[in-house]
Amino acid sequence: MKTENAARNNYGLYAVGAGRAERNGEWGKAAELWQFALSHARTSHCRQWAEARIAYCSNAAARGWGGVNES
Repeated sequence: MKTENAARNNYGLYAVGAGRAERNGEWGKAAELWQFALSHARTSHCRQWAEARIAYCSNAAARGWGGVNES
């Protein structure tokens, strides 16, 4: 049962990590983590959210957006 619950929570775990990376301005890492989350998404809503975040983070990485302490 524990393994089954862990498999169900993979989307959430990756999404939390991706959000943390976004807040730290680590856009490439965030996009990668959202990609992992997407592969574990179980609902269309989660898939759409992950796809939108991948696009946003990839764009931020391509544009060289800075981190939290950069201006």
